[in-house]
Amino acid sequence: MEFRLTYSGLLLGSSRTDTRSQHKHDIRRVFHDQLMVLWQVSPNLREWELSSPQGQRVKTPIALASWLILNGVGYVPLSWKGLGVACKLDILMLRPEAPGQTVISGGDIDNRLKTLFDALRMPLPGEIHELPGEGREPFFCLLQDDSLVNNISITTDLLLGPTNPNEVQLVITVNLWIVMHTMTNVGIY
Repeated sequence: MEFRLTYSGLLLGSSRTDTRSQHKHDIRRVFHDQLMVLWQVSPNLREWELSSPQGQRVKTPIALASWLILNGVGYVPLSWKGLGVACKLDILMLRPEAPGQTVISGGDIDNRLKTLFDALRMPLPGEIHELPGEGREPFFCLLQDDSLVNNISITTDLLLGPTNPNEVQLVITVNLWIVMHTMTNVGIY
């Protein structure tokens, strides 16, 4: 399965002293909106069912949201541990600096990418997360955990627009494919 996620706005680096938890969740909300549409328009995702503990067939988002709960909100990752699916990300990062300047003057590309990868996954306990009643229930995300990404390609180029060096436009091509067949992933990707 291949699709694209996009993001336009601030992308700040995170560190041990400033995890940027709220910033990550703001970006995660942008991806939630796009992934929710993907689940609605993809025939395979729309029809995907899992078995409940009682043996009943349940639509996958409903099942996942009932299993992956954080502070009362159910999360629906497109890839989770045990699914047997690999995730490849091809990232085009447009910034208002010439190629090569991303590391030199804008600095810190690895910490900015850490922010992005964290925004693609479910929040961890203790991080900023969705609260019940905020209108995003269930909450759609790409990954249960960012360790599920096994291939990354990053291209930076000049953004002919905003002059704030912390603003980016991202086009993320996501490729998911089965690396181990399970009863859960048969016929989905």
